[in-house]
Amino acid sequence: MWKGENKLKTEILSQEKNVVEAKAQFTAEEVNKAIENTYKDISKKANIKGFRKGKVPRRMLELYFPKDAACAETLEKLLTDAIDNMVEEFELKLIADPDLKPQPLKENEPYEFTVTFEVSPEVTLPELGEIEAEKTIYEVTDAMVDERVANILDSRAEIVPTYEERPLTKDDYVSVKYDTFVTYEDGEEKKEQDGMKTEIFLGSDTIRPEVAEALIGKAPGEKVSIELPNEGEEAKKAKAVKSRYEIEVLGVMKKNTPELTDELAAEITHNGQKTVDEFKANIRKQLETAAGRQSESSLKDSAVEKVVDLSEVEIPEKMIERQKSAMREQQAERIKRESNMSMDDFFEKTGMDKDSYEAELDSTARRIVKRSLVLEAVADENDINWTPEELRQEINSLALMSGVEPQKLQEYIYGDRNRLYDIAERLRARKTIDFISKTVKCVEVPEKKVTPAEKEAE
Repeated sequence: MWKGENKLKTEILSQEKNVVEAKAQFTAEEVNKAIENTYKDISKKANIKGFRKGKVPRRMLELYFPKDAACAETLEKLLTDAIDNMVEEFELKLIADPDLKPQPLKENEPYEFTVTFEVSPEVTLPELGEIEAEKTIYEVTDAMVDERVANILDSRAEIVPTYEERPLTKDDYVSVKYDTFVTYEDGEEKKEQDGMKTEIFLGSDTIRPEVAEALIGKAPGEKVSIELPNEGEEAKKAKAVKSRYEIEVLGVMKKNTPELTDELAAEITHNGQKTVDEFKANIRKQLETAAGRQSESSLKDSAVEKVVDLSEVEIPEKMIERQKSAMREQQAERIKRESNMSMDDFFEKTGMDKDSYEAELDSTARRIVKRSLVLEAVADENDINWTPEELRQEINSLALMSGVEPQKLQEYIYGDRNRLYDIAERLRARKTIDFISKTVKCVEVPEKKVTPAEKEAE
């Protein structure tokens, strides 16, 4: 429809839960005018010998562009703008594409169509100011500061030889030289690595147990031979069945961790902190800043969870199914990318029960959809929205994280309507969560300490 030229007659026929059925009507005069406008548009583009563009008579155009085709193009324009008009007029918040089965448009005849809209369901919100949400207060202890300092010093440690002539233990570092021989499906064995040197910590959980077991008890100068099956997709592609490692123990090593001194503190911080005390004070400040962010995050999580739990909404099953479908697709893509397995292969290899998987998927999908609906309802009720400047800042932050020029990313995102919508909705949701956390009653609670027994049970 060419806006401003036609007065669309619309009415809502019925509304049941979140499904709205509406009707739109055009008079015969409006239909004829719309068809005429279509031919005018065609005339501007038509390249017909003997006529200038925009000056081709309609009777001539109909020889090249039949009336049925013009009516079909006109109908597409009428429907698109009519639906946009109804969505705006009736203030509909769509959660799916409109459903309609239009009849052909005919010249000199009035036209009407019926469309079904699936809209966002009504949400009954609790009184936010009466809700109590927990804010966990995380304490920074001396032990945490010492642990962070120890990790920093450990990252600057060196593995050095001890020159000890003794058997290796599980707590040792060891220097080794090794050759690798790979056996393929056809039975052929090839030497793939020759004289490779490395250091290994025998107590690490990142090396295969068979390697550690073979080396423990061996002394410098001794050799071991280890044969291991090849696993993983890369081995399958290469048709590599097994690998044999011929390892020679070169020497017993140890980790030499530096002592924290004023000089080292200044070196690590590029003279930012010149003493050990300043260095530790700065570490504590960093931990306290992180603890504060964690506390604020706990309040937001608690507040949103309480609001979602206390809100009432009848979620349409179609929304649940769409969410589940999206989650299945994401899961399948992730498993394919990480392990090159189909979902069926994944179920078979992991022993996961499909019914249990679907039940958990359904529960998670319902929670996600309800949370989204509740946040949107809170935003609508409290006029929470983003500004163009906030959106630009959001895109600039994304550019900084991805290492892309802000201007280029802005041009890319503003040219992609769906991507822009997703970013804007995430921004609005985050502002809504901030609003909720500032509106509810905050109850501070101490961090729950996990005992060693509880940690082991997890």
